[in-house]
Amino acid sequence: MKMNNRFIYGILSIALAAIIAFIAIPAVTSRTRSTCGIVRMKAAVTRGTPIIADDLEIVEVGGFNLPDSVARRIEDVAGTYAATDLYPGDYILPEKVSSAPLSSDLSLNGIPDGMVAISITTQTLATALSDKLQGGDIIRLYHYDDDNELEPVTDIPELRFVKVLSVTDSKGLDVDYTTPPEEDEERQQTATITVLATPEQALLLTRYENEGRLHVALITRGNEKLAEELLGRQSEILLTLYGNGTEEEALEPSMDAKDKPSETADTDADAGTESEDAQTAEDESSTEDTEEE
Repeated sequence: MKMNNRFIYGILSIALAAIIAFIAIPAVTSRTRSTCGIVRMKAAVTRGTPIIADDLEIVEVGGFNLPDSVARRIEDVAGTYAATDLYPGDYILPEKVSSAPLSSDLSLNGIPDGMVAISITTQTLATALSDKLQGGDIIRLYHYDDDNELEPVTDIPELRFVKVLSVTDSKGLDVDYTTPPEEDEERQQTATITVLATPEQALLLTRYENEGRLHVALITRGNEKLAEELLGRQSEILLTLYGNGTEEEALEPSMDAKDKPSETADTDADAGTESEDAQTAEDESSTEDTEEE
């Protein structure tokens, strides 16, 4: 019985060795030896710089453990922008390039069609929510007018739910309140708030900022589902107030009537020109008659 078991184990070992020798090893070897063409950097390109075809080259490399997303055609990379500093010999992966020009204000790269980004000034610490706003917040804006003694505070239906794109200090640098400042680092103060707005909202923001003070109230933060719902409600309010915006806008002249060129002046100028031409013709006729005599 023991001899039979040893015999069986021996046969299995021989079979396993044969499988490894004639199937597994050749398969691995063929994969390691197989090559494919990929795009590689030929010149150094700094972050944000457009990549041109002269910066790239196609090289044959081993296909074993090569990422599937690596670029394989120069035309797929040429014309994009370097998302990070690239050096000669670097392979091109999707996260290393960008199809859109890079900007330090990434929130401004994806403004939807029909919307605008506009900044409002925070005049006091209280109006800026005590310097606690962050990009992505949904806020409500209230207007305070010193000249209106009966109702100085106004609830603005068009500005009930507005999305914050970024918060900046007095130097235009983005403020990040998600991390506390270092011990020797001075805390940045909010100077402006950039929000996503429709043209109607932008007009109101421009008007109210120059007529009193705008106060910010935080509605929600970090709840994407609720944020989308609130922005949808704001769109419905704007639709009710202004329609769907498909009507053609009535254009008004930028110049006043007094600034327009005078038609009378043009007529007088034309008449003067005709008179000069007639006088010239008469003079020429008189000269010809004198010569004939």
